[in-house]
Amino acid sequence: MIKNFLLKSGFLRSLYCYIRFIYFFYLLKKYSFFYEDKLEKLNSVDPKILGYDGSEEIDTKTYLSRMQAYEKQSLVDAASVKNFKFLFSGDRTSLLINPLMSCRFINKKNAKVLSVGPRTEGEIYNLICKGFPLKNITAIDLQSYSPLIKLGDIHNLELPDDYFDIIICGWTIAYSYNRAKAASELIRVAKNNSLLSISGTYKEKEKISITIEELSGLFKNNIKKILFNLDHKDFSDEDKRKHVILTASLKKP
Repeated sequence: MIKNFLLKSGFLRSLYCYIRFIYFFYLLKKYSFFYEDKLEKLNSVDPKILGYDGSEEIDTKTYLSRMQAYEKQSLVDAASVKNFKFLFSGDRTSLLINPLMSCRFINKKNAKVLSVGPRTEGEIYNLICKGFPLKNITAIDLQSYSPLIKLGDIHNLELPDDYFDIIICGWTIAYSYNRAKAASELIRVAKNNSLLSISGTYKEKEKISITIEELSGLFKNNIKKILFNLDHKDFSDEDKRKHVILTASLKKP
């Protein structure tokens, strides 16, 4: 109880999660990558199926090895003392969690929550501070240093059908090489009448960009009611960091 109370502070939560990162990543060397034990098995697969842009001739093993090196280095670079509050507080995820908090009907003690692409434990502890028990939170990412984050791929979630009451997917789906497939997997593991809160970056003319129309279109056949949405057009022209957010209840046959 005392720990959860203290971790409501963004700074203390950042510090706690950063210390855990140092412990698991550097001291215990617990870093792992989703495709690491699949490199040989996937070597015969066309790398374009896994998102490669085809800019040069390359085999799948080399492509995935490069991806692993890039993801790991990006985590190390981002996890500097200078950036530790941004990366480890989970505060950015509050943009997705806060619309859910207005839904007073949510049974936080029993709700099964899926966090997709949290990168660090900050998002998980932010959810805990909002009243969701750790035992009911499942977090998956392509890379992990933490026992709280399972290795997984949004395009092929190794999770049961119709299981989660709440799905949070922050700034992940825009990077997907098959957004329709990723969206279908989120729908598959969601319960009927579950809640989805999802976001993406908007950068004009960039591949990783996504609009609110594109984002909501991925789930159009399963959206029961839109609870909140934020369009990149709501930002000022001077704002260089724009994003879109969709929070909705989902319906399933």
